[in-house]
Amino acid sequence: MDAASARRLGLVATALLSSVVLAACSRDGRTLAPALPEQNESIAIAPTDTAASLEPSESFSVTGPWMEGGDIDLAFTCYGRNVSPPLEITGQPSGTVTLAVLLHDVTTPDILLWTMANISGGTVAIGEGATPPDVVVATNSDGNLGYQPPCPSSGERRQYLLTVFALDAVINSAGISNADGTVDADALFTAVEMSAFDVAESTFYVQAP
Repeated sequence: MDAASARRLGLVATALLSSVVLAACSRDGRTLAPALPEQNESIAIAPTDTAASLEPSESFSVTGPWMEGGDIDLAFTCYGRNVSPPLEITGQPSGTVTLAVLLHDVTTPDILLWTMANISGGTVAIGEGATPPDVVVATNSDGNLGYQPPCPSSGERRQYLLTVFALDAVINSAGISNADGTVDADALFTAVEMSAFDVAESTFYVQAP
C-alpha cells in the first residue's frame, strides 16, 4: 500500500470512529486532536506509522442531498445523470483561506472519485454539477478530470465518504502538475494535507439497482 492510500485509510478510520462516537453522543465539544511537540503543521498525526488525521470540529460541516449515513439519489451515480451533487458548507473556521473536497470509497480508499482544491474560503455552496472558478481539479481513479460518479456493481450497496478540508493557504499546482498539465489525485491530496487544519465530513451509501 502506498503512503497516500495509507493516509486515506486513516481518514476512513477517523470517520468510522466518529460514527461510533455519534451513536452515543453528539459532536458538540469535539476539537482538533492536539499536535505532537515535534510538529510544525496544524495537522495532528495519529499514533500510527502512516495515518495523518484531523478530528472534526463542532461547527464545521458539509451536507449534500442525502440523509447523513443514508442513500444518495441515483441521479448522482453512474446509474443516473453522472453529475456531482450540490454541497452546502457551514461553520468554516477562522483562518480558512481555501477549501478542498475529497470523495472516496470507504471500502477501497485508493479509489478517488472527486478531488479538488483552491475553492475560495467563504464559499458556502457548490451547485449541482458545478466547478467553482480557479480551482485545481485532479484526475481521479477513472483517469478522467473531475467528478467520477460512484458506480458499485449491480445489486451492491457501498459506502462513500465526502470530506471538506479547511486550508490556511492556496495550493501551488505548478509543483504537483504532470508534464501534460494535469494533477493526479494522490499528489493533490498530499498537498492538501500539508495546509489542512480542520475538516468536515459526511457519509452516504449507494444502492446499485
